[in-house]
Amino acid sequence: MWIPAAALAALLCALPAAQAVVEPSRLIAVFVVDGLRPDSINPVDTPTLARLRAEGAEYVNSHSIFPTVTRLNAATLATGAYPSQHGIVGNSMFVAGVNAGSPFDTGDYRQLLRLEEIDGRAALAQTLGEILQRNGRKLVTLSSGTTGNGFLLNPQARHGAGAAIHGQFDRGTTAAFPRTVSDAVIKRFGSPPAEPDNVGQMQWTDAVLRDYVLPELRPDVVIDWMGPLDAAQHANGVSAPQAKEALRRIDESLSRTIAKMQSNSALPLDVIITSDHGFAQHTTGVNVSRALGDAGLGDAIASARIVVASQSQSVLFYVRDREPDLTQRLVRVLQRQPWVDVIFTRGGSAGHGSVPGTFSLDLVKGSHASRGADVAISLAWTSNPNPYGVKGTQTINSSTIGRLEGAASGHGGLSPWVVRNTLIVWGPDFKARTRIDAPASLADLTPTMLAVLGIDHGCAAGCGRALREALKNGPGSVKTSKRVLRASADGYRASVQISTAAGHEYVDTGTRER
Repeated sequence: MWIPAAALAALLCALPAAQAVVEPSRLIAVFVVDGLRPDSINPVDTPTLARLRAEGAEYVNSHSIFPTVTRLNAATLATGAYPSQHGIVGNSMFVAGVNAGSPFDTGDYRQLLRLEEIDGRAALAQTLGEILQRNGRKLVTLSSGTTGNGFLLNPQARHGAGAAIHGQFDRGTTAAFPRTVSDAVIKRFGSPPAEPDNVGQMQWTDAVLRDYVLPELRPDVVIDWMGPLDAAQHANGVSAPQAKEALRRIDESLSRTIAKMQSNSALPLDVIITSDHGFAQHTTGVNVSRALGDAGLGDAIASARIVVASQSQSVLFYVRDREPDLTQRLVRVLQRQPWVDVIFTRGGSAGHGSVPGTFSLDLVKGSHASRGADVAISLAWTSNPNPYGVKGTQTINSSTIGRLEGAASGHGGLSPWVVRNTLIVWGPDFKARTRIDAPASLADLTPTMLAVLGIDHGCAAGCGRALREALKNGPGSVKTSKRVLRASADGYRASVQISTAAGHEYVDTGTRER
């Protein structure tokens, strides 16, 4: 159940203060390679990643959370909860107190600070940083992605829960939270290159990790978000020469960091390699707001009775006062658009939404009480290859209408090529040389890390599961199943495929039946 921000803040204040610091018994290192598709890992381009995959356990059915965008999935990783609980529902989202009539970009941490001022917290679920802090442990996060991404990995670092490092928070002034860490980082390392998401920023960030965080902060858990691949694939496509070069540099830095971790301490080292989403080529553009205006909804959009928050390959719609008649009208218009695939609405039952022909937002765990959209759509996709032979193409919300030139790519939709992410676990607490078919997602990582550390996650509902089948002494398998859910209305038909493990559901893909 969602807890209102004020009540949650009171609850957290009532929790016991941090226990005495416990000497680390192991180091858990999470490396998030932004945008890494599992099929991009190979011994030539990524020898370190390929070795870890061969020696450790790989989840071959791991999932990004829909919409398959970065900040939503960063918050999911940081909390072990779904958007219905933590409230970061997209890369772009609408909260009237932040922007009165338009969505805001969660990639800008200043916008998240504004959200924190309004709601008391940016992420409304308890975070890994807080849980560790209460148990005398420490989380340190680092990011070479956007500042919003860096903030959401440990949003409570500003309030004493570990540390969050990003050289671009306020370049030259704030490189981390808390202030003591920021001052130490700036004094010793200066500022990273000005351009975000590039190799230089990653190298600066990883130098801070190797030469300051490991020997001086001595975290129990470290999360390193590596950004260059995402930027290269957005501009050039999966397996483009620029993407391969970014992967090579990431792999080299990862190798140096793991070597430093192994040489710097006698503690056991567990490594988790993951990504926030996959990637697909953008081949067709549609201007969603213009198309809806042409279909008779222009006044509602112009007056902000309908607010459109684009996730590129998907779109969130906020309907003022949740007017049921306007919501139904919007859905009926969307069902007539050839570029629309799956439609989700609030409410409903048995997986179906409140409007006929739609699925429930509860199915993708996106129905947050105050911040969630009223309607969400995914756009049309195919399994056609990009210019480098990598499967997956996509229609996107764009100012350019029609055919899109070049190999520019992205994420946000419900195709298997963006839902499927990378998940590899390696180290003494995990099974070796194992392929795991059970579904998993980024929501499962915090519960799994806490299980390794012997700490209760404390989340009864709306959270991921501990991946016990991956633990060295865990069960050999977990009960799994698959099902397909269908929705139809007035000639519109769509389906969603769902995997289940240990009672937890994972949306594999969704498509319109044409």
